[in-house]
Amino acid sequence: MTPANEQARRTSRLILLSVCIGQTIVGLDQRAIMVALPTLTSTFHTAFTTIQWTVLVYDLVLIGLIITMGRLGDLFGRRRFYSLGFLIFVTASALCGLSQTTGQLIFFRAIQAIGGSMIAANGRAIVSVNLPPEERGRALGLTSTAFHVGFLTGPSLGGFLIDTIGWRWIFYMNLPFSLFGAYLAWKVVPETRTKEKTSIDIAGALLLLLTNGLFIYAVDQLPRVGWRHPALLSALSLSAVSLCFLLRAEAKAETPILDLSMFRVRLFSAGILSLFLISGTLSAINFLLPFYLQNLLGYSPSQVGWIIVADSVVIMIMAPIAGSLSDRLGSRLLCTLGCAVIALAQFFLARLDLDASLLRIMAPLVIWGVGWALFNAPNQSSILGAVSGEKIGAAAGMIATTARTGGAMGVALSATLFSSLLSAAGLSGSEIGAPENWRAAPQTFMGSFSTTIYALNFFALLAVFLSALRGRRPDSVDRTDEPSCRR
Repeated sequence: MTPANEQARRTSRLILLSVCIGQTIVGLDQRAIMVALPTLTSTFHTAFTTIQWTVLVYDLVLIGLIITMGRLGDLFGRRRFYSLGFLIFVTASALCGLSQTTGQLIFFRAIQAIGGSMIAANGRAIVSVNLPPEERGRALGLTSTAFHVGFLTGPSLGGFLIDTIGWRWIFYMNLPFSLFGAYLAWKVVPETRTKEKTSIDIAGALLLLLTNGLFIYAVDQLPRVGWRHPALLSALSLSAVSLCFLLRAEAKAETPILDLSMFRVRLFSAGILSLFLISGTLSAINFLLPFYLQNLLGYSPSQVGWIIVADSVVIMIMAPIAGSLSDRLGSRLLCTLGCAVIALAQFFLARLDLDASLLRIMAPLVIWGVGWALFNAPNQSSILGAVSGEKIGAAAGMIATTARTGGAMGVALSATLFSSLLSAAGLSGSEIGAPENWRAAPQTFMGSFSTTIYALNFFALLAVFLSALRGRRPDSVDRTDEPSCRR
C-alpha cells in the first residue's frame, strides 16, 4: 500500500470516528435524562408535568430543525455545521449542569437540541460523502451502532452518576467527548457542500415547530385549567391555524420538509402513521416508568438505569435479524407482528403492581424490545421502498421527524392522562406534582399508572390495524432504489 493510500485510509477512519463520537453522545444524552427525571423533580421542587419539558423541548427543537440543518450543511459546508454543532452542544451541556432553576434547565436543553440537530443532520452525510463507496455501507452501519451504544449505556451510566456524584454530571460527561469530537471534525473532515441549488424550507420548519409546540402546550395545560380555559382554547386554535398554514406552505415549497405527495402511497402513509403511534406509546411509557420504579417501588437511579436498558439490549441483538427477514418476507407480516408484540408487552406492564418482582418488571421490557425490533427495521425499509429514488432523502427525513413528533406527543399525553386520573381520584395539585410523596397514597398512584398504560395501549392496537392494512411495494418504484434499513 502506497503512503498516499495509507494516509487516505487513516483519514477515513478518523472521519468515521468523529461521526461515531457524535452519534454516541447524542444517544447517551437522550437516554440519561430519562433516568434523571425523578431526581430533577425533587431537586427543583417542581411538578413532574413541568420537568417533562426538559424532554419535550429537546424533541420539539429537533423536529423543527433537523432537516433544515442538514440542508444548511449541504449549502454552506457540512464540516462547518457539524463542528459548530459540537461546540453548541458542549456549551449548552455545561450550562444545563450549572442550571439553578427548572426554567434555566429547559432553556439550555433547547440550546443543546440546536447543537444536537446539527450533529445528527450532518454526521451521516459526512460519512456518505467522504468515504469510498465500497466502505460506505459498513461505515453507516457503524454509525448506527455507535448511536445505540450511547442509547444503551445512557440509563446505566446516568443512574450511576446520579447516585455517586450528582445529576449535574449527566451533562458534564458530555464535555470531553464533545470537545474532542469538535477538534477531530475540524482537523480531519474535509469541507464539502453541494453544487446544486437547494432551497431551504424555513417557513415549513418554523410552522412545524409552532404547530407541535402549541398543541403539546395545550395538552400539557389541560389537567390544570380544563377544557374551557381561554389559554387552552387559544393554544389549540393557534395550533390549528398554524397547521393550515403549514399544509399550504408545504404544498408550494420547492423542497418541503413534509412532502405531502408521498402520502398518496398507502404503504408509505401506513408506515408513517404506525411509526407515529408506536413511537408515541413507547416514549410515553419510557417517561412514566422511572417514576414508577423510583418513587413507588423505591429503586435507586442506578438500579432504574440497569432495568430500563433491557429492551435496548434485545433491540441491538434482534434488529439485524429483523432487517434480514424483511428482505425475504416483506414488511406487512413483521410490522403487524411487531406492533402486536408491543401491545402485549404494554398489557403486561399495565398489570404490574406494588409487589412486582424484578423478573415481572423486566420480562415485559424484553418482550417490548422484541416487538420494536420486529417493527422498526422492516417499517423503515418499507417506507423508503415506497418512494422513488429521488425522494428517498425526503422520506428518511420524514421518518426522523415522525418518530420525534410521536415521541413528544406521547410524553405530553402520558403526563396529562396520569395527572387527570390522579385529580379525578381526589388528589390535590401539590400531591400530584411531587413524586417523592407518592408513597403516601401508593394504591392511587399505582392504579393511575396502570390505567394510563391501558389507555396508551389503544394506540399500539391501532398501529397493529394500520400495519395489517398496508399495501405492497408499488410497481412503479424501482426496487434497486430501496435500501435495507437495519438499525
